[in-house]
Amino acid sequence: MNISLLGYGKMGKAVEAAIASSGEHTVVSHFNRTSALTPDVFQSADVIIEFTTGEAFIGNLSTLVKSGKPVIVGTTGWASVMETVKREVEASNTLLLYASNFSLGVHLFFRLVKEAAALVNTLDGFDVALSEVHHTAKADVPSGTALRAAELVLAELDRKTALRTGLEPNGGKTAADELLVSSLRLGKVFGEHTLHIDSESDDLTLTHRAKDRSGFAKGSLAAAVWLAEEYQRGSRGVLTMDDFLAGRLKPKS
Repeated sequence: MNISLLGYGKMGKAVEAAIASSGEHTVVSHFNRTSALTPDVFQSADVIIEFTTGEAFIGNLSTLVKSGKPVIVGTTGWASVMETVKREVEASNTLLLYASNFSLGVHLFFRLVKEAAALVNTLDGFDVALSEVHHTAKADVPSGTALRAAELVLAELDRKTALRTGLEPNGGKTAADELLVSSLRLGKVFGEHTLHIDSESDDLTLTHRAKDRSGFAKGSLAAAVWLAEEYQRGSRGVLTMDDFLAGRLKPKS
């Protein structure tokens, strides 16, 4: 499969390495976030994998969807324009899959977070919070992965009705109905996300810790191969990793 890479930073290079080691796929072009782009530059590709910035993705959106190629989006920081993205994708009759994190381990973490929150919802006396740690070069706070985990908790845990990020200037107090997501930027940490569950008698933690970028890169490549196949089968619109993983993270009956 021929793949075009948009974004040639650390993640773009990790994806390129994953493609090279696969022995099955080829990078036919790569561009950085400041490259001058037209739809034609992607014509030799079967699928585009994009890891830039939120601002760059929004600026390149029209060009990407007009290329007529399915697009994998690993960039975060553009959720506020989600409806615009959906309209552009649908108007161009193309296919786009986005995720805050392509690691299969992270998506297993999401499943466990959702199940844990649902169980805590049946119990009194338990409080929950989320935390995340990343390298100091990471731009968005909290991480997209932490925000997705928070969405899952809020959907399952009735007594948490509001999201609170970091330690905002109110004396450091967190209301009982607030779900706190705390962030730490430290050294070169690839990424660590933790669900904390606490009661008077128990303390539980569920943590996903990335060892390097290879898990993200391999996951995005697997999703790209699947997306290109779905596009050939006639699928159109905006998808997520839940669609990709629907038949993969399924317990035995």
